[in-house]
This record gives sequence, structure tokens and C-alpha cells, in this order.
Amino acid sequence: MKTKIKKIILASITIGLIISIGGKAIAQTCPERTTVNGPTSITFVGGVADLGGDTQASVWFEYGTSSGNYTFKTEKKIVTQLGKYCITVTNLQPCTTYYYRAAMENRAGPSYGAELSKTTPCFGSESTSSGKVLGIATKETTGIIKTLFSDYLLFPLLSASFLVFAFRSHIIKWEEWLDKRKQEYQKYKSEKLLRMKILQIKFKEKFKI
Repeated sequence: MKTKIKKIILASITIGLIISIGGKAIAQTCPERTTVNGPTSITFVGGVADLGGDTQASVWFEYGTSSGNYTFKTEKKIVTQLGKYCITVTNLQPCTTYYYRAAMENRAGPSYGAELSKTTPCFGSESTSSGKVLGIATKETTGIIKTLFSDYLLFPLLSASFLVFAFRSHIIKWEEWLDKRKQEYQKYKSEKLLRMKILQIKFKEKFKI
């Protein structure tokens, strides 16, 4: 009697585990559609509409970076009922368009779904796609504007620097003008002295002194 009770309890636990595991397999949570999880991950979502008379089939996804060229394959899963299934892949390239298709295989052979595509975002695009200003607006000016135009010490220094620069520019121009006048005066003196010498020579020749 005790042996029968033990067998019944063991059978109940086994059936409970099978129902529990089967319930989890049936209740597999998948997104509504293929979802990009981030710059390096995509969850592919497909569906089995017909097992072709078999009790189970293998399902997977094929994908690649160019249309019609599926260089990668996901792991294969066994499905025993119709419905949705999903497989997540990682280690993808950011800023890349991936072309993919669902695949299923039963005793009749493999079959494939239509080609679709998804693009992974660039690193940081989710956080920097739109800027945000944090904090509370204040009435007083802050930052570089306040430093340049509101501080009592820096503004006069900047003004004095500008005046010195302008004055120095005028001094340089004045020195250039003065040098030019000196050169003209020296040229005038040389020409005058030359004319006087010519006059003296002519005077001596005329009066034969």
C-alpha cells in the first residue's frame, strides 16, 4: 500500500513538472515584432503557421548586412506547436542595417519567410539624439557672459588693453610718418646743396674766377 502511494506521489510530481515546463514553453514571452535592443543586439521574432503534419520542427533566423546574403545563423529551437517564437542575437555592429528572414525545417525540408530588415543605432544615439537643459532658470547672467561684462575688475582691464593696442597702433603709424618726412627732408637738403654747387660752378665759369 505504501509503495503504491509513493508511486502515485512520484507520478504526480513528474506530471506537475512536465506541465510546469510545458506551460513555460508555451508561455514564452516574445515582443510583438522584431525589436532592436541596442547598438549590438536584436531580438528576431517569427511565427509558425503550419508544422506540415509533423509533431515538431526546427526554427531559426538567418541574417546578414546585405540584402539576400545571409552570412549568419542563430541557434536552432524546437517548436511543437503553432505560434510565435523569438531568438535574441548579440555582438552586432552598431549603425548597421541587418537583413534577416525566419527559417523552419521539418521532415519535408527547410522553408523560409520573407526578407525584412532592421538597423542598429549608433553608440550614444539614444542618449544624445536630443539635448536637454537641466536646472532652473535664473535672473542673473552666469558663465562667460557674466565674467566678461559684469565683473568690475576684468572689464576695465579689457578696456585698457584695447586702448593700449589702439594707441600703440597710432604710435607705429606716427613713427612711420615721421621717418618718411625725415627721408624727404634729407632728400630736399641733398638736392638743394647740389643746386647750389651747380650755381657756383656756373658763376665761376661766367666771371672766370
